[in-house]
Amino acid sequence: IHASTAPSTIGRILDLFPQEMHSAIRSALAFNMKAIIAQKLLPSIKEGVPRVPTVEIMTFNPTVRKLILEGMDEKLPDAIRLGAEEGMQDFTMSLRRLVETDLIDRATAFEVAPNPEALKMALKGISVSDSGML
Repeated sequence: IHASTAPSTIGRILDLFPQEMHSAIRSALAFNMKAIIAQKLLPSIKEGVPRVPTVEIMTFNPTVRKLILEGMDEKLPDAIRLGAEEGMQDFTMSLRRLVETDLIDRATAFEVAPNPEALKMALKGISVSDSGML
């Protein structure tokens, strides 16, 4: 499925089905999916490494399952940030690591960052783990 983020994959899947099936599809996704991984390939600055992936990982923990079942997809990005201890990561976390390990330059990171301000803060060591929505 072509989707720009892990949370937006849910909507893309639902778009494949008629509206009257969405509740059943949400239930099937919530109880059968283990994770969704989204990636973007970026040009690398490391010698001999042409491209590197930035990766967003959303595992289906109880919070994610509940949000999907209740149709609260807009809260999934917050669930990913809160789920970092469980192995989840958003694109901002991934981009920060790629910059810090000298695999991509800052300009590339900011160009593809879904939230450049959050990336700027993350690169300064300031973590935004809770927006207060969950």
